[in-house]
Amino acid sequence: MFKINPTKYTGVTVMPAEIAEKHLILASGSQLKVIVYAFSRAGGCFSIPEISRATGISEEEAEDALTYWQGLGFILPEEKSAEFADTASVSAPKVCSEPAVKAPPKREKLPSHNPSRLTYDQILARMDESENVRILLNEAQMRLGRTVGTGDMSSLVLLHDYYGLPVEVILSICEFAAQKGKSSNMNYIYKIGADWSSREIDTLERADEELKAIERVNSLWAEFSAAVKLPSSKPTTQQEKYLSQWTAEWGFSVPMLALAFEEMRNNTDKTSFPYIHKVLSAWHLKGIKTPEAAQKEKEDFKASQERKLLEKASGKKKTEKASPVPDPNASYDIHRAEQRAKAAVPKFKKRDR
Repeated sequence: MFKINPTKYTGVTVMPAEIAEKHLILASGSQLKVIVYAFSRAGGCFSIPEISRATGISEEEAEDALTYWQGLGFILPEEKSAEFADTASVSAPKVCSEPAVKAPPKREKLPSHNPSRLTYDQILARMDESENVRILLNEAQMRLGRTVGTGDMSSLVLLHDYYGLPVEVILSICEFAAQKGKSSNMNYIYKIGADWSSREIDTLERADEELKAIERVNSLWAEFSAAVKLPSSKPTTQQEKYLSQWTAEWGFSVPMLALAFEEMRNNTDKTSFPYIHKVLSAWHLKGIKTPEAAQKEKEDFKASQERKLLEKASGKKKTEKASPVPDPNASYDIHRAEQRAKAAVPKFKKRDR
């Protein structure tokens, strides 16, 4: 059990009970930092750079947090605070020269390539224009079990507007991410959505099949990583793609993956999934699907290499020529020519005249 030290009541920051009762669970750490700082400055005003310096969060996080608390009415822009001066005993925190909600501009055309992050005003405009977008953003918070800031809302809207995914498909990804403990990882959700769009996974039926495939890959990864004693408990996106191809497309079992991993370890000091992929690709082309077949192929290759070495050595011996023996009668043997000259001096007959 714990309690507040009464000697610390020398300076007190008054905050609405609603923050503790409703938002300790829903609000993120950055959002809670901002609201505590804001009420510590009640009666005065502050800017986004000041919030960033005081709380240690980035200005982008501070802006997202302010958007959250402004939407709930806890923080007001400086020019609006006077309207509520007589309705509360404690002045609401004010943001200097920053309006809470600007009039939504005319919707801008989304980029045709490499979509950029949407601004808060663009998101508000889309919410005004589309009931689907409003449902998406509201339901996403429910599925993820948390509030979503401007950056996360931008990702969700882009998955719907730019990548063309239906609301129900995006929400199924959000729910899946929450089940896997990745509700705070919008980048994970965004990557899955972008990948599904490129493969035209745009119905609940196809989404359900894909999520089951992801579940299967995660289960295989747990088995594989345990077999080869990998320290990482979660595969990367690229590793998931490899694992899916090795098992779903090529039909390899986990023991075969472990055997390919061992082959990789025998030839390189670091873990290389491209190397494992190269080994499995060769086995796939040769129709090798069992450890026994892989061992036989290895033995056959070794025997073939040994035969080639023997044949090469044997061929070398056959082509070698013996050292030539000098012909004793050869004219080019100077030594013997000198000996013959000494032994027999030629005689010439006298010519008749």
